[in-house]
This record gives sequence, structure tokens and C-alpha cells, in this order.
Amino acid sequence: MKNNLFTKRIPTILGLLILIGGLIAGIVLVSQQQNLGIRAGPTATPKDVKISNRSNNGFTVSWTSDVAVTGYLKYSDNPTNLTLPAGDQRDQIAGSTNQYTTHYVDVTGLSADKTYYFEIGSGSQTYNDNSKPYQIRTAPTAAAPAEDVISGKIVTATGTASSGTIVYAEITGGETLSALTKTDGTWRIALSNVRNKNGDYVAYDKQQETVTIFVQAGIAGTATAITSTANANPVPEITLGKTHNFATGEISPVITDLTSGTGGGAGFATLTNLNQAPEATFSVKLLNPAAEGDRLATQTPEFLGTAPTATTIKLTLDTTGQTGLSTASATGNWSWSPPIKLSLGSHSIEVFFEEAGVDQSFRRGFTILSAAEAAAGGLPAFTATPSATPTVTATPSATPTPADLAPAGVLTPTYTLLILGIGLFVSGIIWRRRILTEIND
Repeated sequence: MKNNLFTKRIPTILGLLILIGGLIAGIVLVSQQQNLGIRAGPTATPKDVKISNRSNNGFTVSWTSDVAVTGYLKYSDNPTNLTLPAGDQRDQIAGSTNQYTTHYVDVTGLSADKTYYFEIGSGSQTYNDNSKPYQIRTAPTAAAPAEDVISGKIVTATGTASSGTIVYAEITGGETLSALTKTDGTWRIALSNVRNKNGDYVAYDKQQETVTIFVQAGIAGTATAITSTANANPVPEITLGKTHNFATGEISPVITDLTSGTGGGAGFATLTNLNQAPEATFSVKLLNPAAEGDRLATQTPEFLGTAPTATTIKLTLDTTGQTGLSTASATGNWSWSPPIKLSLGSHSIEVFFEEAGVDQSFRRGFTILSAAEAAAGGLPAFTATPSATPTVTATPSATPTPADLAPAGVLTPTYTLLILGIGLFVSGIIWRRRILTEIND
């Protein structure tokens, strides 16, 4: 009888074991899924966002993404009704929509001296500036100067043409101009179109003006070059992954991030001459603020840069006394944000590091603008602040794809095991009662 009772109690014991096992397995599975969700993989989120070519009737917005996606803008002069589309320059030429990791959108046909608003479409989602549209004011109408062109060619490390690569050019006192390379790697920019922050054309020396060039090829890497207007049509060939000084004929490697497309950062400094920017010869770079006197539209800026892997960077804000340390990652990037909000007005940051056994440092000044000053300046916050992170627009039409979202915890296995365990547990109780009834009878 005892053996018979023990045998018939097996469902009860088995049910308890499965119930406990189900709970443990569920906890483990949910934990694993949540851990997976924390690991951020390549996304379509816009990076290295920059505005350029501001004119009286248009502007250009460019950015990169980790994965190849469709890029576009939605814009209007009404911030609550962004209905006008603008596609990638390559798509407009081809007449079809394609996917890229570098994105270059021209907006044309606008009215002069007027504010426009836009959102960035990258993949299946749209992105804005911290829950509000980006904004820019077109330049006033003015008599255009005689055309003056700079040009060149971008190649990869193996010498092949780099097509679909964004080329930015700046001169002292001027806003950024840009162009997209053709299939043969060539590019052309009308330097005479350069304007200052007030929208006026900039007068410059067509023989001795320093031109700073930054090349953004997304996941393929970046390059920088310094030349003069006398040696800018064409500019000597620029190779991705290199820093070129065509004023002295020097060429040196530049730190690049080939995994995220952020190597070289989202901006570059305008140099009046090499002596005014000693960091041009250093391996440590400061990319935000990108240039001396840069205007930042946030009191909590993130200072960004590149450096050889494991380099320790010390930063000091001389206006507040705040200091911080950062170490360059395996991809050559470093960043630091001051814990205390900065006051409005002028500041400077000093960057300390060791290079070739020698202590080095350089300083860069910048200005923190109020929200009203940033809006009145006619430039969106992300232009002055390359570290600004675009936010996803909360609209029903912006439906994330599985590739854009990390998986959440999956409870289906837990529920299945739990129900099975409860079922066997209840069955065991019923069998036990039947056995006791038989014994009593």
C-alpha cells in the first residue's frame, strides 16, 4: 500500500518541481532578454548632423547613420504642419528612393530672410530637436559675387574613388559650405557663396585665404585637410583616414571610428593659420565645440573629441573651475560633460594630455546662448552643438522596425511553464485526495 501511495503521489511532486522550475526559468529568460535589450547595436539614428549651404532660397542638411536607410526631411514655415518633403540629392537625380549611410538633403525654392522648420527622416522614424522641430532662417537677398570654385577628389585608403561622401569647407568668418562626391569621387563647391552668421557674403583673399576641409564618409571613415585658396582648384587628392596639410605638404593619419561612422566627429575648426590652432598637429582633437568662439545652445554641453585608444584626457573649464577626466575608447572617441550647469555667456575649455612623453594642452573658447538668443541667431541648436542627440518624434506614423528597437523581456516561456506546473500540481492534489478516500473506505 505504501508503494502504491508513493507512486500515486508522483504527479504532486512532479507538479511542484515543474512549478518551481518554471518560475526559475522564467526569471532567467526575462533577465537574459533584458540584458540583450541594453546592448545597443547599429541604428538608423542620425549622427554627425550638420547644416550647410545656407542661402536666400535654401539650405542643406546632412548626417550619417550606422546602417543604410532612406533619408529625407519634412519641412514647412509652420512648425505645427511639417508636410513638405525633401529627399536625398542622389534620389532626386535618380528619380528613385535608395538607402545610404551618408545622407545629403537639399531644400530649395524658399523665401529669403524667413524661418523654416524641419524634422529628419532616417529609416522608418523621424527625429526632431528635443521634442520640437529644428529651425533655420534663410539669408537675406543680396547681390552675388563673381563665382569662385574649389574642387577635388576623395579616395579610399586603397586609392578607389569614394562616392556619396560629404565634403565640408570653411573659411574664417564664414558658415559651412558642402558638396557630395560623384561616383568618381570628385566634388565641387562654389566658395564665393560663403556667408557669415548675419547672412552677408564674406569677402576673402582668393589667393591666400586658408580653407579647412572635413570629409565625412560615414562608416567608411573621415579625413581632414588644410589648404589655401591658391591651391584649391583642384585641391590635391584627399585620402580617407588621413589628415592633410597642403600648406606644408604633410600628411598624417586621423583617428577614425569604422564601427559607428562617428570618427572625426560632427564638425571641424576653422583655422586662420596653423599657429592659431596647435591641436591641428596633435593626435588629440576637440570636436565640440568645433571652432574657436563656437556658440552652444545648451547649458549642459557634451565635450567630444578623438584621440589614440586609452589616451587619458583632462579637461578644465577655467570660468567655473570644473575639471574632469576621460579616456579614449577602443574606437578613438572620448567625451565629458560638466556636472554643474554652465552660465550663459563666454567660457573656455582647456584640454590636457600626454603625447610622445611630453605634456601638451590647448584651449578653445565658446559661448553659451540663451534659448531666445539661439532662436534669434537663425541657426538650430544642433549646428552649434554637434553633440546634440536627435530625439524620435512621437507620432503614430513613426513606427520603429525590429532592427531599431532592442527586444523587451519575453514572458511567454514563463507563462507556459507556470501553467503546466500549476496543472500538474492541481492534478497531484486531486490524485492524493482520491487515494486518501480509498484508504478511508
